[in-house]
Amino acid sequence: MNIKSGVFAASVALLAVAGCGKKEQASDKDLSGGPSFKMTYSVFFPPTHVQAKLAKEWAEEIKARSGGRLEITVFSGGALTKADQCYQGVVDGISDIGMSAFAYTRGRFPLLEGLDLPLGYPDGLSATRIVNDLTAKYVPAETKDVKILYVHAHGPGILASKRPVGRLEDMKGLKVRATGFCSKIVESLGGAPVSMPQGETYEALQKGVVDATFCPVETLKGWKQGEVITCVTDSKCVGYTTSFFVAMNRQK
Repeated sequence: MNIKSGVFAASVALLAVAGCGKKEQASDKDLSGGPSFKMTYSVFFPPTHVQAKLAKEWAEEIKARSGGRLEITVFSGGALTKADQCYQGVVDGISDIGMSAFAYTRGRFPLLEGLDLPLGYPDGLSATRIVNDLTAKYVPAETKDVKILYVHAHGPGILASKRPVGRLEDMKGLKVRATGFCSKIVESLGGAPVSMPQGETYEALQKGVVDATFCPVETLKGWKQGEVITCVTDSKCVGYTTSFFVAMNRQK
């Protein structure tokens, strides 16, 4: 399942909450007469990132299809909850809906973190299909305290650095930003992993806190990290992925 189909599936779930399931075939006029609901949506991606833009478009579509009865306010850039606090924020009701990566709370999702292993994912679509298949098959108990609306994953992680890394020897002592199991990949290659979410990586690269980062190539544009790195090493042969969730508070 790709991101668009995942968004649609989540839309259907939320519309059912608003009382306008497919069987009713209600008109916009009929929908506007019922009770209204307001919800908050925490997204750690910055407002300019395509993921944050899609979240906002999705919220607008939900509002339109519910006849204005279901209004979702999107807080992007970690304004409501930071990336590593997003999941617990949904559990606690700080936000009604949240989007982040499972890897940002290492150890909390032992099954789903397995997706971060260096399996050589060829592309984001394949990784997304795998995380959906895994989630559907095993229904992980580790996510039972929220309602998972959909999951997806990014493309193979590559090494983006401030200096050339052309040989394994060049990895020795290299400070590499990494999350989850990706930290173990860095250690195995001889580097020094530094754990941090994407939102802190630009400044860390700029100030020399880290020398490199493992990331999908789209991060160089979406998070503007291409401005502070000079080299990219194609490491797709050990390409990891990170799976993302969009979850809803169960009481809401």
